[in-house]
Amino acid sequence: MKTLITFFFIVGLFGAMGLHSPSEERLRDTAAGKIAEAYAADFHRFREEVDKLIEAADNPLDLALLRQQLAETRMAYKRVEFLFDYSKPYYNYLHINGAPLPKVDKEDANGDIVPPNGLQALDELVFSEEAVERQDHIEKLAAGLKRRADFIAQVHLPLPLSDAQVIEALRSGIVRVFTLGLTGFDTPGSGNAIPEAIASILSMEQAFLLFEESVKPKARSKYQEVERLFRRAYYLLDANQDFDSFSRLAFLKQAANPLYENLLDFQQLNGIETGKMSYHAQNYQARNLFDEDFLDTYFYSELSYLPLDNPASIALGKALFYDPLLSGNGEMSCATCHDPALAFADGLAKSKTNIPGKFTRRNSPTLIDATFASRFFWDMREVTLERQVAHVVDDTLEFNTDFYAIADKLRQSPTYSRLFEEAYGGIGKEDIYRRSISNALAAYVNTLRSFNSEFDRYVRNEISAYPEAAARGFNLFMGKAACGTCHFAPAFNGAVPPFYTETESEVLGVTLGFDTLNPQFDPDPGRAENGVRKDARPHYLNSFKTVTVRNVALTAPYMHNGSFNTLEEVMEFYNRGGGAGMGLDIPHQTLPPDPLNLTEREKADIIAFMHTLTDTSGLMVSKVVLPEVEGYPGR
Repeated sequence: MKTLITFFFIVGLFGAMGLHSPSEERLRDTAAGKIAEAYAADFHRFREEVDKLIEAADNPLDLALLRQQLAETRMAYKRVEFLFDYSKPYYNYLHINGAPLPKVDKEDANGDIVPPNGLQALDELVFSEEAVERQDHIEKLAAGLKRRADFIAQVHLPLPLSDAQVIEALRSGIVRVFTLGLTGFDTPGSGNAIPEAIASILSMEQAFLLFEESVKPKARSKYQEVERLFRRAYYLLDANQDFDSFSRLAFLKQAANPLYENLLDFQQLNGIETGKMSYHAQNYQARNLFDEDFLDTYFYSELSYLPLDNPASIALGKALFYDPLLSGNGEMSCATCHDPALAFADGLAKSKTNIPGKFTRRNSPTLIDATFASRFFWDMREVTLERQVAHVVDDTLEFNTDFYAIADKLRQSPTYSRLFEEAYGGIGKEDIYRRSISNALAAYVNTLRSFNSEFDRYVRNEISAYPEAAARGFNLFMGKAACGTCHFAPAFNGAVPPFYTETESEVLGVTLGFDTLNPQFDPDPGRAENGVRKDARPHYLNSFKTVTVRNVALTAPYMHNGSFNTLEEVMEFYNRGGGAGMGLDIPHQTLPPDPLNLTEREKADIIAFMHTLTDTSGLMVSKVVLPEVEGYPGR
């Protein structure tokens, strides 16, 4: 494998040679132009490897040869991935290197299903025990990959690039290697995560070195530091290519975070534009993968009535959040099910309703870090924090009222009238109405963020000590235990890196209670029956949003149905391969049914790591003084 990586590194250095027109020569004078030219040559080389893959998949089948050729094809792709994924993320997700699962094309009017395809589907199948008997399907997958690679090359090349876009792509590439490469997400069958990470690092290093001729004197030392850090990343990967024992924590602190930070420093010192160049949720002004502002909340709230960082809206939203006046019976508030003392959950398996003794269908998840998502509720039925408010207001088991009634009540308060005027005066016909109420509540929830845990401070080098068990647990979480392939860093939720524009759901086969001897499947249809037409698909049956594991030590019980009382039960459920691994028939389970074979100490270490994700600093609320409202004394 090292020979293979070296080959692609060398040919990439010299593969862009040839004759050029005067305009092409001028383009080559810029670093971005040189990188774009080398990228085009590498993309064509990737297509050539796909052609060889088709030949290897043909009769008579030599499985060893096929696997070797797939590895070479994937290595060729890793040379272009950081730029291709940056420039064509959705096409990459659907057709080239997305997860080997059915996908709904959201850009298609009908929301047609795109079956599993591309490099990950090939990796999973070619390295499985079914490879020989499913040769026809492998041929079909390879042919489909060729069609799509050939098509995209026609519309994609030559790739127009600026220096700023190259730096963004490099920084996103570092995030991708750490979150999707080293976790094994990209290599579901072969397990070639670390060799492929090496190929990615070498490719990005090669691209960065093409800045050399344009480095300004004040940026020279930073350029050399980035070069040194790329070398460090390579050596860390090359020194231990064993997937289970490789230290992701060491790579994060010694390579990924320093590279992410120093590439930004180089960009600034070299006079390269630093304004956001792409439509991504990643905040390219952040300096660390675990900075508090690494994810851009503006991306997730762009459809809001007003920006959610308005102080007047936040203050108003906080009062509304704790005010039972919003409910029909005047007895429930948002805090009824989202208690600050319980990390904005409620400690119940399923939440209380306005009917004594009756409970909701599902568990109340934490609202901390809820803002970092593009879909909301367990069943993913809503797309913004603002719009989810209406579901609570209208639900007959929850607030059981409407916005007209709420607005009428709030207008009886001089204080509320003043607060709404300060925040929303002059924007609409009324200051107090559906959108302003929803916006204020969303603005407050948007402030509930948790990126100052012990783990965050350690990886930002703000503290020097970190528990050994938690360090082992992080490496397991991001490696052998495969937790990080669904709970993506840094929010450890379903927001998919490196751009975090999409939020995933998973079919886990969750049971009713934790009974390993006689497990019973929870029939809740989840996402498939959320009322969204494009989600009414068989593969979304029993699928639920991947929520954050930040503050998970405070939010028991667990899962959408609150069936698991402890983290130990949760870990054992995953260790057994979910519902399918426990013997249940779960046709579309996305969690691999194979047991993880974690030892008792390994499970305890992962739990120790999750405990270090606890952070409710600045979020506790001991007392709220509610505005007086005429006709509602004694509040």
